[in-house]
Amino acid sequence: MTPHAPGHTLPADAFFEPSQFVGFSVAHPTSAVFMHFHDFYELGLVTEGTGLHMTPTAEQRVSRGSVIFVAPGASHGYRMSDGLVVYHCFLRVETVQFELPWTYHDKWLGQLFTPPGIEPPPPAVLSLDEEALAECLAHLEAIRERPADRRSEAFDLGHLLLALDVLARYVERDQPERLTGEAGASMLVSRAVELMDHDLTQRWTLDDLAGQLFVSPFHLGRQFNRWMGLPPIAWLGRRRAERAAILLATTDSAIGAIGGQVGWPDPSHFSRRFRQHMGVSPRTYRAQRRSCGFHQPDRDEVDRARAEAPESGGRSAGSARYA
Repeated sequence: MTPHAPGHTLPADAFFEPSQFVGFSVAHPTSAVFMHFHDFYELGLVTEGTGLHMTPTAEQRVSRGSVIFVAPGASHGYRMSDGLVVYHCFLRVETVQFELPWTYHDKWLGQLFTPPGIEPPPPAVLSLDEEALAECLAHLEAIRERPADRRSEAFDLGHLLLALDVLARYVERDQPERLTGEAGASMLVSRAVELMDHDLTQRWTLDDLAGQLFVSPFHLGRQFNRWMGLPPIAWLGRRRAERAAILLATTDSAIGAIGGQVGWPDPSHFSRRFRQHMGVSPRTYRAQRRSCGFHQPDRDEVDRARAEAPESGGRSAGSARYA
């Protein structure tokens, strides 16, 4: 499956069986593949030919031994392909969240895997030598070629981790810019995101969050705002609205019950806060998703909603200490 238009998002279900957390595809890109997104992790190993790998900010020539690692939400594509063959391994986001959460904090793999809610890093392009390429392919092929009735989660994860270990050796050499800067600050922000995302129903305050991370509220707020572009509690509100939107579109749960599941148990408060972030009420959002398959509010809708439904108590979302 290839993107049919620029900006298209490829869904995991197009490549995975519902029971699988890893999938494979061997692609022969034509002269050009539009810039596109995924909702899963993609590991592409070039086994033959040459081409140009594109991101929104750069182009890089790839050939045998090149490895392209793309996080969910990052855009990429190819052009000027000449006999290019790419061996793809696809990994569900849920697998990393629940089976491999330690990768977020690993010195090397943490530069590739990011917790939900963190802006995805740009695609990484590594260059493996023949020995490393053969080792990585061998571990992935062990998963792909094993009969379905003999595959197990332990087997798949074991070989996947060994393949990722090969990549980890090359991150520092080929992507040194990913290891520079305030690593401690980025880990602090990642941990804050994980805490809030793990329990959206908790009535988080900046003081409580900072206490669990053993830093001052001022330091946490400053670093979070620097990395994420908004304060922790404002991010929490946005995350609750995003989670509610998924539940509204994919379940038949009562709207009030969904509000409770994301930390807004009061129906009127839930409706007001959801509208601030999504531009429409929960009920309207659900109806639009079911009638046309998708609705993404434009900026004018969101701005109008925020103007009409200010934060209770006169606080802005950016300055609130709780949500």
